[in-house]
Amino acid sequence: MDTNNANTNQNNSRIIKEKILVYGITGLVGSQIGQKLRSRFKIIAPTHRQLDLTNTKKVLEHLNDVKPDQIVYAAGLTKIDEAEKYPDSSDLLNFKVVATIAKEAIKLRIPVHYISTDAVFDGTKKGRLYKESDKPKPLSIYGKSKLKGEKIVLSSSKNNSVIRTIMVYSSNYAYKSDFVRLAYQKLKNKKGLEGIEDQTINPTFVNDLVFAISLILKNHAKGIYHVAAKDFTTNYLFLKKIAEVFKFDSSLITKVKFKDF
Repeated sequence: MDTNNANTNQNNSRIIKEKILVYGITGLVGSQIGQKLRSRFKIIAPTHRQLDLTNTKKVLEHLNDVKPDQIVYAAGLTKIDEAEKYPDSSDLLNFKVVATIAKEAIKLRIPVHYISTDAVFDGTKKGRLYKESDKPKPLSIYGKSKLKGEKIVLSSSKNNSVIRTIMVYSSNYAYKSDFVRLAYQKLKNKKGLEGIEDQTINPTFVNDLVFAISLILKNHAKGIYHVAAKDFTTNYLFLKKIAEVFKFDSSLITKVKFKDF
């Protein structure tokens, strides 16, 4: 018997994975964190049915029972139009729930990582990409609620982080349609689409975002991080590219200015 190999196997079996509590496991980003990071971390991920985030008492009880090593908040109201229609819900899920979790996490000394958005900026910067040091200026109710969530997370503890991303898409996620698959379905069904021609975007593949999140968790990183694709385009040209790749009729896509959209 090779005692060296036996000892190595025993040591590997004793490696304790960090316990990561993920809120929003049924969402696009949360689901991929659950799937892709389970081999590296012990993922604790209650669904909405298992834990209603609007029930403060239950959330605090669950957090104290689990006592994770780190928290990822990937939950919240993410649809801009829905946030405009239901501003109270947007504020509740993107800020107030986060505030409750962040304040309790301070007592337990648990870092919180908040998944945020490019919508905290007004999108008018020209000539270069937004930097982490740029001053936010949200225009939408959604962006304003996310910025409030960012501020409470960062002010609660110096060990917390904010991860801003933009237009996340996946290759296949059955429970929620992202921009790419919504566009795909509309073009496939020969329905018209408007594409913004004067706003730069960085469509971000969800796997790349999750890889970055894994590094942030591994290194217990803190502060603000912009995580997005390096290459950029416009909303209009991105739609054109989708039509080209899947051989759809690109004449269904019309140009629109950001202010009109």
